[in-house]
Amino acid sequence: MTIMTAEVSDDQILKALLAGEDVSNRAVAQRLGISDRRVDEVRKRVGLPTYMRGRRAAYGSWAEAFTEQSESVEGGHRRWTGPREKSGTPVVRHRTSIQTAYRVAFRLHYGREPEGNLTRSCLIPGCVAGEHQQDRIMRAAEKAGEPT
Repeated sequence: MTIMTAEVSDDQILKALLAGEDVSNRAVAQRLGISDRRVDEVRKRVGLPTYMRGRRAAYGSWAEAFTEQSESVEGGHRRWTGPREKSGTPVVRHRTSIQTAYRVAFRLHYGREPEGNLTRSCLIPGCVAGEHQQDRIMRAAEKAGEPT
């Protein structure tokens, strides 16, 4: 049953938008017999995110993607449980980007991009703990006897 445009309140539109996990403006507009623009205005006014068609990002951030695909193990190490490249390298996918889990771990732990290749400072094969990753700058400082 279609409702007349003049009789549809913002509350009815909001209720329809919140009825499902991810409802488009078009679906609500067709259901209530109103324009897409009216639904969009209500969506914006209440601060709901814009509807996005297609595949959604599985994770909201690099940190979430990394944490959800790895697990802490004894000794402060971290085991990768997520996807790997054919070569066996652990990788983190976020939205349309892909990076090695080592680089993501380093960036999350040290708050900066790594310089050059990363090596592990521990002896645990495949450990992806951020504090166990060393970049070129850290290796050079260690070699020179400087604190890292």
